[in-house]
Amino acid sequence: MSQAASVTLDRARYDLESFEAAVPGVELLDDPVTLKRRSRDYYWFSPIAKAALDGMVADLVALPRSVEDVVAIAGAAARLRIPITVRGSGTGTYGQAVPLHGGIILDMSAMDAVLHIGADGFRAQSGARIGAVEEAARAQGLELRMHPSTKSLATIGGYFCGGSGGIGSVTWGGLREEGNLHGATVVTLEEQPQLIALAGVETNLINRTFGSTGIVVDVAAPLEPARPWQDVVVSFERFDAALRFAHDVAADEEIGKRLVSFHVAQSAHYLRPLLPGLEAGHCAVLLMIDRHDLPKLDTGTGTVILSEASADREADPQKLPIFEMSWGHTTLHAIKQDRSISYLQTLFPPGRIIETATAMHYALGDELPLHMEFIRYEGQLAANGAQLWPYTSPQRLAEIIALHEGHGVPVANPHVFTVEEGSRHKRVPGDQLAFKARVDPHGLLNPGKMASYQPVKP
Repeated sequence: MSQAASVTLDRARYDLESFEAAVPGVELLDDPVTLKRRSRDYYWFSPIAKAALDGMVADLVALPRSVEDVVAIAGAAARLRIPITVRGSGTGTYGQAVPLHGGIILDMSAMDAVLHIGADGFRAQSGARIGAVEEAARAQGLELRMHPSTKSLATIGGYFCGGSGGIGSVTWGGLREEGNLHGATVVTLEEQPQLIALAGVETNLINRTFGSTGIVVDVAAPLEPARPWQDVVVSFERFDAALRFAHDVAADEEIGKRLVSFHVAQSAHYLRPLLPGLEAGHCAVLLMIDRHDLPKLDTGTGTVILSEASADREADPQKLPIFEMSWGHTTLHAIKQDRSISYLQTLFPPGRIIETATAMHYALGDELPLHMEFIRYEGQLAANGAQLWPYTSPQRLAEIIALHEGHGVPVANPHVFTVEEGSRHKRVPGDQLAFKARVDPHGLLNPGKMASYQPVKP
């Protein structure tokens, strides 16, 4: 333990000495640099969240290496009423890893074993890097159904608990779609912690809850036969031609695909340093296609400016994988060039994708450059928008959200950090609230992130 912490922390806020005594053998960190770094994620994508969350820091970091460690930590924290915020790699953008009330950061990164790989799927400890899981799967000719754009850094547990979809969702839908999550093991935050095994659709109880509905120690999901993916980028001079091409590729069930990412010219502008063949003022469609299906692509008026094996691009550190130009990485590349950039998350609904995307494009233009990934939503084709937004004010954000919702485009507000406010439905499902009461009766798990929850025990 660092002695420097004694001059920077108010250790009287919680009984940390008793906690430390209760978890012998568990690695604990309290130096100020570590506390600050591991109390953060990418919440600064949002100027609003940045203003609200800057300066919030944990009192202690605990690094369990086994389920037994997690049980000891959870039991001691419950007895001493010390809050716990569970952390993976901190690649989320919603303030999930920021402790609103101090306490303990439970860093799961040391629990990184891949426990099983087979045709029936995989099981891995929560701290396993997603890239490592897929590498192990590919060694057996298999691959994940989906992964985030942060595949090389993110943990599988963090993705299960904080993610919604990603690369692969154009074929398989989001994480909550039936069959995409097989199971998880949850440790409760009680004086005598219990282990709960979730299976099938029960895993939705832990998805998108910011780590507030249980400490997840391992997860299981399906695998598919690995395919020879090809990165392809097609540029278009006209917005309507680019959007129609992206839509038609996404809808074509004869084309094997892992990614269809559409960028209007103002969004594609931020990718030009990464795609030197992309002309100024052109829209871009980024694809990951089964190379056997490349002859089925009809680019129409588009120009193919890149076509390389995805595996080659991932293996060469000088070449950025195409998936690291999509989803949240698009916003990251834009912010690197313009610190005023933020973003908005939307859902362009099934049956009305082109209609609603076109309406928002012409209504907001350069103020909110259109960027979206095509996905399956309840079995139907939809598009997940992550429009870029040069931040102006919370008032203008509210106007933009109202405009989208008035056109039937639901918004998941990324500028808040509670489950309720960040949901397109603006509420927590009843089954998740009931499960939280079961696993976190004192309200100590990431307190403040599920605002509607009332602890069932003092």
